[in-house]
Amino acid sequence: MPPYDFTADDADIILRASRCDAQRDFRVHKIILSMVSPVFKEMFDVPQPIPPASPTKPTIPIIDVGDTPEELDIFLRVIYPFGFPTIPTLDAISDVLVTLDKYQVQGGSLQPLRSLLVSPEFLKNDPIRVYSLACRWGFKEEADLAAPYTSSLDVLGRICEEDLRRMTGVEYHRILILEKERRSKCVNYILSLPTSCTGCPGHKKFHSAFRGRLVDNFGVDCRVFYDYGRCVVRCFEIAVETAEVAIPLGCGMGRDSHLGEFIRALAEKTSSHS
Repeated sequence: MPPYDFTADDADIILRASRCDAQRDFRVHKIILSMVSPVFKEMFDVPQPIPPASPTKPTIPIIDVGDTPEELDIFLRVIYPFGFPTIPTLDAISDVLVTLDKYQVQGGSLQPLRSLLVSPEFLKNDPIRVYSLACRWGFKEEADLAAPYTSSLDVLGRICEEDLRRMTGVEYHRILILEKERRSKCVNYILSLPTSCTGCPGHKKFHSAFRGRLVDNFGVDCRVFYDYGRCVVRCFEIAVETAEVAIPLGCGMGRDSHLGEFIRALAEKTSSHS
């Protein structure tokens, strides 16, 4: 079936979205909006003027709601019973939540959005944004789920100002502590991971310098160590840099070398959220 376009002949009200130099009329049904939104219910209790009838003009009331056509379209698709719409980004989810809050929509209409917010893609790509949105809108279960993922990223640089303003001090402190704990565990693991190339020339000097450079890099950009592929690539880059100033590792620096085993073990450990 083609997507619903809000032009139904049996509609009994028109919502006009006219903001940002754009305008669109949505022919909708009072009963649906009244069931999910007390704002609309009160609005519809007030008699609305009906435009004069003509062959080219509607004969049902028109209410200018002040939203953009895009905001009103996605809002209506969330509350209408035609299947949940595609909402591809966290910014779009945030915009929908703002509109739902404007019209005081609660209950079942929010649940699909809450589930979408903590989908694997969003948790992997931007867990801090997920966490901050969950905190902002009081979604405790979703905040608890997202919190452990936030420790791999730069907290200060990733929280939207508006979300941060709505976050409590306790909620913000929580992810700072998680980040600190995660960083400490990874640094300790880097320093403790054993090497098997004890018989290789210069092994001790090389690995001492190599570990130090890894820890320094981790302190600058801890995100490197939370993606297996990036971790391996960056570790070998640091190993090459280290070999230029320390005695090169006698067993080589290939994937199957002792150094390669060390880096793979490091990557597997630090890339895990366990």
